Amino acid sequence: MNDLQQTLRDLHRELADLPQLGPPQRALLEAALADIQRALAPQHQAGSVQVQDVAPADALENAAVRLETGHPGLAGAIRAFVDALTKAGI
Repeated sequence: MNDLQQTLRDLHRELADLPQLGPPQRALLEAALADIQRALAPQHQAGSVQVQDVAPADALENAAVRLETGHPGLAGAIRAFVDALTKAGI
């Protein structure tokens, strides 16, 4: 398992351990994580990327900003994952 996949698993674990996260926030994060998982799937081809209004990494960073005050642990996990995406060129 590479660092990016491990960081994604850590982020999923952090999200699962946070029951007080509101439904809209949880849905936003889960949608962005699902987009990223699809992009990282082995069958994913670089030429088949669909254009989106907001890149998943940008959506996660926006979520981290909104969650910083109430959920600093989750915001930190999100930022770590965004950093790993950036280092991987995604």
